[in-house]
Amino acid sequence: MKDKSQRWLWALLINVALAQASIYVMRPMITYRALENGASGYQIGLIAAIYALVPLIIAVQMGRWVGRIGEIPLLFSGCISFVVLGISFAFLNNIVAIAAATALAGVAHLSNVAASQAMVASRSPHELQDQNFGYFSFSTSMGHTFGPMLGGIIAGSSGVLPKSSTSAFIFASILAAIAVIPFFLFKGVNAARSQEERDAAGAIRARDVIKRPGIKSAIWMSLAVASTNDVLVVILPLVGTELGISPVVIGAILSARSAAAMISRFSLGRLTKRFGSSTVMNFSIVTSALVLFASTFATTAILLGVVMAIVGFLLGIGQPLTMSIVSKKTPIEERAMVISLRLFGNRLGQFMVPLGAGALTAPFGSGAVFVGLSALIDRKSTRLNSSHEWISRM
Repeated sequence: MKDKSQRWLWALLINVALAQASIYVMRPMITYRALENGASGYQIGLIAAIYALVPLIIAVQMGRWVGRIGEIPLLFSGCISFVVLGISFAFLNNIVAIAAATALAGVAHLSNVAASQAMVASRSPHELQDQNFGYFSFSTSMGHTFGPMLGGIIAGSSGVLPKSSTSAFIFASILAAIAVIPFFLFKGVNAARSQEERDAAGAIRARDVIKRPGIKSAIWMSLAVASTNDVLVVILPLVGTELGISPVVIGAILSARSAAAMISRFSLGRLTKRFGSSTVMNFSIVTSALVLFASTFATTAILLGVVMAIVGFLLGIGQPLTMSIVSKKTPIEERAMVISLRLFGNRLGQFMVPLGAGALTAPFGSGAVFVGLSALIDRKSTRLNSSHEWISRM
């Protein structure tokens, strides 16, 4: 990353860390603000679903916009939207208005994520795709890890609710505003593209892209990894309750899982250079399926912490490597679209898989979710291994 040609990557990584921190300050505070205004559990769930569903509807179209308009304008629009939304949330005291603003936050997040991933895909040399997507995911993890923590500290606590969710929302706006600064400090970030290139990228059809060899398998794998990570965040507090593990310890276990994912993502370039993309991907998904199944037997805090750290490390590999895979297997003009298709799959999984997890928990207990997630990962690994030939050529 010392090469001057990689200055755009420095700017992007700083932007991504701050932008993700901004939205992850807002997300828990949206729940608190809704509770402060008398929202029921059903309404809280509906607001959360709206955040995922609205971007799901426009994900494919977002790929066309990124191709036609370019990455930088959509990165800016996402960050500026976070600024406006953070200030707006600070003054919203109506559940319907909160839900509407949450939908807009989901769209702004999609804009930022789709544009930033497309930027890595289109500007990284073939031999640096794995490494750069690993760095990208590392920065994303930083935002996810430290955003809620800082937001909680700034909001303070008056028991079960924050003292001032307004302060946290304003802080989120400040983070988003700072996120655009790197693009003014690093020269050579904006890459000129001809109108013909923009028109060609904007005219790409999703069904043509998804027919390319290996793309479906990579999207399915990404869906499985993203939804598994989401379910683990939700299910671990329930597991802790059943096993008598305190919330503080469960929080530490979740932090250990995130830290392990950050380590694997930062090391991804070295791992794939040494062992190859195919070996690293296959090992991570098969082993994570086995460890998830073994998690059913982790009945103490120490054992649960160890297996979750291992799972975090292994699943941390899946997301950036699937980004790299779909990028390598498509021409440059199709990369914005294929990235958006991958995000569509992630959003769909993050909406559907938790419903299945809830269905398993009711009759069989929270431990059954680990078995279900293991089966999900194993199923997707079978799909991916069936495409082993095209992966091994990368």
